Amino acid sequence: MPFRVRDLRHRDRRQRHAQPLSLPAAVRLAAIATAGLLNLLLTAVPTAAHPAPDSNSTSAEPDGAALDGWDYIVVGAGAAGIVTAARLAERGNKVLLLERGGPSMCDSGGRWQADWMKDAPLTAFDLWSLAGIPSTTRGDLTDPVFCSQVTELAACILGGGSAVNAGQHFRPPDRYWDRYYPDGWKAADMVAAQEEVAARCPASHVTSTDGKEYHIEIYEPLRGALLAMNFTEVTTEIEYNKKEKAFGRDVFYTVRGQRGGPLRGYYLDRPPIPNLHLQMYTKVDNLVREHGFIVGVNATYHGARNLYKSKAVVLSAGVFGTSPLLFNSGIGPEDMLQLAAQLGRNNYKPEEWIISPVGKGVYDNPSIPVQLNHPSVKLYNVTEAWYSPQEPFEDQVLANRTGPYTFYGRVLVLWQDIPVGNGTVVTAQSICSPSTSTNGRISCPWYIGEGLSSSADVVYTTDGRITLRGNAYFSDPAGNDLLAAATLAPRLSRRRDGGGPAPDPAAYNVSDVGALMRYVNATRRGNNHWQGSTKLGSADEDGTKGGRAVVDSDCRVFGTENLYVSDAGIATRMTTSNPVYMIMSFGEKCAERIHGRGLRI
Repeated sequence: MPFRVRDLRHRDRRQRHAQPLSLPAAVRLAAIATAGLLNLLLTAVPTAAHPAPDSNSTSAEPDGAALDGWDYIVVGAGAAGIVTAARLAERGNKVLLLERGGPSMCDSGGRWQADWMKDAPLTAFDLWSLAGIPSTTRGDLTDPVFCSQVTELAACILGGGSAVNAGQHFRPPDRYWDRYYPDGWKAADMVAAQEEVAARCPASHVTSTDGKEYHIEIYEPLRGALLAMNFTEVTTEIEYNKKEKAFGRDVFYTVRGQRGGPLRGYYLDRPPIPNLHLQMYTKVDNLVREHGFIVGVNATYHGARNLYKSKAVVLSAGVFGTSPLLFNSGIGPEDMLQLAAQLGRNNYKPEEWIISPVGKGVYDNPSIPVQLNHPSVKLYNVTEAWYSPQEPFEDQVLANRTGPYTFYGRVLVLWQDIPVGNGTVVTAQSICSPSTSTNGRISCPWYIGEGLSSSADVVYTTDGRITLRGNAYFSDPAGNDLLAAATLAPRLSRRRDGGGPAPDPAAYNVSDVGALMRYVNATRRGNNHWQGSTKLGSADEDGTKGGRAVVDSDCRVFGTENLYVSDAGIATRMTTSNPVYMIMSFGEKCAERIHGRGLRI
């Protein structure tokens, strides 16, 4: 890893920064909304409720968790898995949470640090300025962050995608639940779950503990242009239902000047739960079942393969983790069960198979690059803090979590609904940031979200890797997704008067719609916001009877008695914005529904 060699005379200064701060340990987040802005008042940088282990060993028991006696085994400690496991345990259940990867944040045992961070309780997973580092330097790691068996970018680490993403934290609008989810999952039914997420993982656009903002010069010129185009400015954290021609500040699950999210809000910053046991470095191979009844999971921990038994199992391994576990357990499309059998991973007989649309119709946000120019904008190199940090900024973030290194650089978010014919409406979102390499340039990629129709399937390759079959981007037969993208991309840049941002002429010709559509299709890329591999649905959508749903409204896998899914896979359609808030809400709601069913043995 290319660490910069530093003069050792700076060591004493950094050791002083690492000393415990004489500040109150109790922290509360107070949000004051005025003039469309939310200022986060923070009073401390306390230690975690769960102390970090001395090494990367993660089990409280040296020989690993008990093999029996669990009410629930939750497989996967990502955005939904952590939430589901914690909430089931808080309701009195004995829960074993298994994670394939290792620790991420420093308080969880992670130690992936640049040289200047060595004496501080920080890793690349804690600081917002380093949020993009894991995905750009993953080849440098001895302890992998991403799943080597998956062709897409899928996190295999404590926290899952919520540990390596940009932490953008948008509550879905009520219409999303009301349009696409069955009874029991409508907007009114989701209030308690979403409010709990908001309480434990609050959203804010202010990431520095002193309440100051950094690298936000792009906001005012964009704001002027958008107001002139009749967009409405909103307080993003509060006015989550306003998604039609609306814009505001980008928001993050930030706490005490560093990354928050489910790992902090549901585990590290909470009082320890005696009946919840987390065991990392545990690879689950398949489920052990007798017809539709799940006995437990076969899993390998530090080279030893064992059967871990429980009264019920919850799969929370994400789109690219849960699907193959089901294939390996004789649950899924017939062609995948045959291939899994050929690979030696599915040992169930064909007469024991549960045919279900697992892995079918997964969604991701296609992203279309849009560049704007404005002379007032200064570049913000977000990798500087890793490769060539400036000492004044180091000092600020080490001492009290203030300064530019507490910020990732994403400043403004906007939404617009695009009618594309036959009553279909597609919602697009753009997130604007200063360029990381060029002064005077603004990056505002567009993402196609709610209403998107294109999808692909999660499948095995013949050599056993996990990949996608089909084109997930702009492949819908009606062409609505591509039309929406081509309609949206130039809208902001067409507004050139009043000193607003001008389009980068090298990007596209905004007057030629045909050329623009070709540009959009050629330059689009994905966002790794994969959803919908094990869709949730009502009884009349039962996938074992020809429907599209893999799980019912209790998150139970159709065709089984005590197997559940709680992760991004249960999304019925692509959500409106970045999905982590929705995924955490799934974790809350599934815990409620699963506990409500009881342990039926």
